[in-house]
Amino acid sequence: MSEENTSLWQKIYSPMVLSLAVRNLKLNKFRTILSMIGIIIGVFAICGMGMISAGFTEEMNSMISDTADTLTITPVGEKVIDGTTTTGFSTKDLRDIESAVKSVTKDYEFIPLYSSSKYIYIGKETTMATISGMDSSDITKLATLIQGTLPRGSTNVIVGETFADDNDLRIGSRMIMLDTTGQEVTCRVVGIMEDSGAMTFGFSTNNAVVGSIEWYTGLVGDNHGLYDKVIVKAYDPTELNAIDAAIEKKMNGKEDKDSDDTVYILNSYEIMAVFDDIMSMSSIFTTIISGISLLVAAVAIVNVMLMSVKERTREVGILRSIGTYRSQILLMFLYEAGLIGLIGAIIGTLLALIAAPLMLMAMIGSIDAMFSVSVLSYVPIGILIGLIVCLISGLYPAWKAANLNPVEAMATD
Repeated sequence: MSEENTSLWQKIYSPMVLSLAVRNLKLNKFRTILSMIGIIIGVFAICGMGMISAGFTEEMNSMISDTADTLTITPVGEKVIDGTTTTGFSTKDLRDIESAVKSVTKDYEFIPLYSSSKYIYIGKETTMATISGMDSSDITKLATLIQGTLPRGSTNVIVGETFADDNDLRIGSRMIMLDTTGQEVTCRVVGIMEDSGAMTFGFSTNNAVVGSIEWYTGLVGDNHGLYDKVIVKAYDPTELNAIDAAIEKKMNGKEDKDSDDTVYILNSYEIMAVFDDIMSMSSIFTTIISGISLLVAAVAIVNVMLMSVKERTREVGILRSIGTYRSQILLMFLYEAGLIGLIGAIIGTLLALIAAPLMLMAMIGSIDAMFSVSVLSYVPIGILIGLIVCLISGLYPAWKAANLNPVEAMATD
């Protein structure tokens, strides 16, 4: 059969040429293994770093995405009330903030609250916790109750799940705090809140003690009726940036943040976008660093293949003289490069699949993210990269071998 009459499949796949390529690789095992090690390292670096980065990003996003729908607004401007300088949101401030929110959307939750930190005495132990006071109807907008009931009155509180576990608290447990006059105030735990997670924007329940406004002001004082913060939850998180700008303009007189602001706004959606950008940049950086090792491996393969062509010049001349086509010579060297790349890439990817979960477990204590699409996609990507890099590296040596003059090649020692 002439070369012109062969199909495309027959041109790119030849069992005979493949067997020659395998034989050549086996004849130079040590050189083949050295070439393969470079690809293994390169693919392992790209896949491993990519999987770790993607897994870490996936885990962080899952941790913070549930709370990426809030604005936390805190006062930074001072007020002088009855000769006392203080900070906080007055009733008028709350109206102004809520009017700014309403100018953007009607679908939101608006939760003003009191908040501070306080020492708590539990039996013989002393610990620190974030205490908050708010309307009972607002608590369910920020937290999920997993045991007990909502706090009412001046002595009942609910606590975060982690705080309860750390301090061996149950429903009915009692805690003692000191009020502003130094008198002991006993509180009874009536409910336990579900943990909001380690990465929480806005209101974290993990180490929180929450009670009614009556309980809080009786313990800490009412700060002249000024609230300590406001949390705005938007049903559509994509509206947070517009709400942020509206509040900035209403309360600070401009849309951009400035050192003269009277309020500070923590925008969880904006933070999450910045986090995604940072992780994307980090992923690109690690890919570039890993790619350098693959580039070094590619250069090594070019060198090895050129040496192979030089050593087998006479063999190529003989093959050409007995009727072997140029395309078959080209194919034989490409097969050799491709086999090095394919086997090396598979080994490198398998090593990455072993190392990445270990690193994720050490970094975030979980390997759940390993099963995400973004992480597993590095398996075919790594194999393809290794294979393509080797085929490209072998292209010039293969072309050079295919175009040797048969007579001159046979005359070579």
